[in-house]
Amino acid sequence: MLLKNIHDSAFYGKWISAKASVNATIDNDKNSFNINMRMCRDSAIWVSVSPLLGIEAVRVLLTPDTVRFLDRINHEYKVSGYKLINDLLNSGNLDFEIIQGVLTGNLFAYKKNKFNSVYLEEQSYILSTLSKRKLKRSLEEKDPSKPVIQDFYVDGNTFRITKLAIDDQRIQKSLLTEYSGFKETPEGYFPYKSVTHLKAEKDITIVIDYFKVSVGEILEFPFSIPKNYKESR
Repeated sequence: MLLKNIHDSAFYGKWISAKASVNATIDNDKNSFNINMRMCRDSAIWVSVSPLLGIEAVRVLLTPDTVRFLDRINHEYKVSGYKLINDLLNSGNLDFEIIQGVLTGNLFAYKKNKFNSVYLEEQSYILSTLSKRKLKRSLEEKDPSKPVIQDFYVDGNTFRITKLAIDDQRIQKSLLTEYSGFKETPEGYFPYKSVTHLKAEKDITIVIDYFKVSVGEILEFPFSIPKNYKESR
């Protein structure tokens, strides 16, 4: 029943156009910039990154199997699989489905995990890959028999996801995203703010504050490589 309520309450916009300010911290290195984002659900995510002065510095196009990256500052480009994203973020197993789920606050299964239990904490349901008999032990210590733990915290009134947590103990990496500022759109409630902590070789925090979100309009995803650009090695 909880899974049905989560799916029924999810943000289901197929076409999304958004503008946001982003604050990113990698270890102690802090950067602020703006993004324009376009998304076609399950097909493409397009992001244009601009410093606060407004001149585009980076353009990224993600599809389920390919990452395209355009560096306008250094006149370079890169076309690869998701190893590029994981190398940039020093992460482990990010893919299109995970990135889409994190950006929209929707349910996804990390490494095709199955959710085995539901428990209540204050006003939230917690949907977990842990079985209830292993829950206490796994929260207190590393559990080699269950190396990947994924939890979704679900608001008991709206059934929107307010927090997701992934702990991949085999590779000692974790991801935590918290959502707030939900606003109603014709396609459901969208989280206008997210704070993501990624712990891997480096500690990364990404704060996204959306100031404009539109849904429903068919979008284009322009991405062309100028002839004078060199492939990044």
